[in-house]
Amino acid sequence: MSKITQEAYDEEIKELIEGLGLTEEEAVEDAIKCFEMKGIDLSNIITDLVLEDKYKQIVKCLEQLTRAMNDKSYECVPETLQELRTELDKDIRYKVFAERHHDVATLQCLLHWIRECCIKHELNRQKIFDTNIFEKLKKILVRENVGAHEIKDACSVIRALILDDDIRHEYGKAHEHATIMAKGALDVLTELLTRFKKDTKVIGDLMITLASLIVRNEFCQEVEDAGGLKFILDIMTDYPDSEKLNWQALKLLKALAGNDTVKSHIVTSGCAPLIVSVISRMKRSENIVTAGLGCISALSLRSTSNSGVFYDCGAAQVIVDAMKAYPNNVNVLKQASWAIRNMSVRNRSESKEFLAYGVEEVLRDALRLHGPKLEDNLKAALRDLGLKVDLKERWTGKNVGVSNERY
Repeated sequence: MSKITQEAYDEEIKELIEGLGLTEEEAVEDAIKCFEMKGIDLSNIITDLVLEDKYKQIVKCLEQLTRAMNDKSYECVPETLQELRTELDKDIRYKVFAERHHDVATLQCLLHWIRECCIKHELNRQKIFDTNIFEKLKKILVRENVGAHEIKDACSVIRALILDDDIRHEYGKAHEHATIMAKGALDVLTELLTRFKKDTKVIGDLMITLASLIVRNEFCQEVEDAGGLKFILDIMTDYPDSEKLNWQALKLLKALAGNDTVKSHIVTSGCAPLIVSVISRMKRSENIVTAGLGCISALSLRSTSNSGVFYDCGAAQVIVDAMKAYPNNVNVLKQASWAIRNMSVRNRSESKEFLAYGVEEVLRDALRLHGPKLEDNLKAALRDLGLKVDLKERWTGKNVGVSNERY
């Protein structure tokens, strides 16, 4: 599909208003239909910009009044009120806009409703996303006076738009949605992390939202460049007893490990001992253990040096202890198997440390208990540890000679 510029779109709206005498709303509706019929993609266009410009003076007056109330400086209030009254007297729509401007309660209800519409419904997600909703969510997040509840609700909608939970559709658009939103949201979200650093509920939502958006190599680098890695270190250091915050930080760390350069920086910056420590301290939390083991697995993948650091931090014992503590938990056992594989395959000599803690017995017990569910993962871990394992031959030839008559 072809695209147009914002200037060309605005010019078309202007011609419809001046040439045909349409209202702003009618002009916008007519222009959108016209461009869509021509096969023009409007995803990069703010379609309702002309409507916002119409109410710009009202917004300015309301912001001046808000500042006056906050600063307790009332000299300019009479003049501002008179200016506001002039605008409101133009049309009933101006009064309705002023009444609903920054109506947080209504906005929150709307965001909750949008999120619910996206859960387990791929077609709803696509239709809602195609309304250019991300630009509207971004406007909420970049407001100077945005509140904690608004941020949390906007982030929940962003995450809902990139779910892949509708079993009726084999292929969704979660990755496409995440890519589009990440390009415009990563800088906004990382800035909010700094602004709301003391609000643990907000930063938790921001971290988990970032983790769901960084689906490409360059996005990981962008978040690190914006100070994301340092922020995670600070969170894990400043809030050592917060299970939820540490779980969210671990999820973001694992997502950042998708970039090999960032993965190296994560370990050299001192995250490895923090990860091992949080698993050890919060071993009663299944979520923390699963997320922590997932982090170790991701950070040690294809990295001899990172694996060596985890051995030095005592990760081998922590991994084996986690498997012993959760013998019936498939997720924990799977993540532990991956961590063992990645730490062992390029570090043969150090992998003997796992054997010293009795990992062979633990792996074989899990294999007997869970069978086909975890067979591939557990056998791969045994193999990479250099232990004896019976591998199944999935396909066997019938000893029929293969020939080609042309040669």
